[in-house]
Amino acid sequence: MRGSFGIGGVAVLVTLSLAGGCANRPAEGPVWPGPSVPASAPPTESAGDAPPNYADNNNWKQRHELTAAEQAEGDRLAARIEPVLAELRAAGDFTPESTRRALLGLGLDPERFGVTAMRQPSWLDEVPVGAVFEVRFGDAGCVTGDIRPERLLVHVSGAAAEFGCLEPYTH
Repeated sequence: MRGSFGIGGVAVLVTLSLAGGCANRPAEGPVWPGPSVPASAPPTESAGDAPPNYADNNNWKQRHELTAAEQAEGDRLAARIEPVLAELRAAGDFTPESTRRALLGLGLDPERFGVTAMRQPSWLDEVPVGAVFEVRFGDAGCVTGDIRPERLLVHVSGAAAEFGCLEPYTH
């Protein structure tokens, strides 16, 4: 009976081959390279389970790394913006116009900030209530966020060379 495994032997082989195949897959989904992937990597090189050229194709999203001085400047600016927008939110006012007036009321240069309405995600039938804002500071700093009924978000980061503070909406 050489070469014959019987039903029990086949079940063991199937189980082992399935287990072996799963052992090579990450437990929590694919690992996508982040900023730590060197920009000088050959274009055909792939890191982990990422598609070929993932790092090269996503370099446009990489943001300027803030220096300690830039981070401190951004934190000071965010500390000025947050209480003013928190007042708007507490009053139930989430319009882009009110957000713009609030930022102007802080004495910010209107050429250095922008405010837009929330965008309609493809899975919703209506545009969410709220406003999205960006305030540029220094050479490459951003304070970004949104104001809406369920939250106020104020975040300090560096700008991206390709698009600035707010990533363009594509869908």
